[in-house]
Amino acid sequence: MDKFTGLLTKIRLLQDKPLLVRFTLKSDDKSLNCITAKEILGQRILMLPDDKYTAEVVGLFNVKEQLVVRQLIVLNPDNLIKIIDLW
Repeated sequence: MDKFTGLLTKIRLLQDKPLLVRFTLKSDDKSLNCITAKEILGQRILMLPDDKYTAEVVGLFNVKEQLVVRQLIVLNPDNLIKIIDLW
């Protein structure tokens, strides 16, 4: 599993049944296209505003060079993050 850290941006719903969420993880040197099909993780990511939170993600790359996210932890939590349990 690969681990990356960056700013969560461009959070979008791709499909609702089954839930498929995409977002971009921007770091200083590159941007990663990320997706997740984990329903609880996708629901929580959709609650977050763009360009506010720095996160650490863990996952594997698929054949389209997208990072399939298995775990996400917000590194700069506030009250919202604590409520939706992403820290």
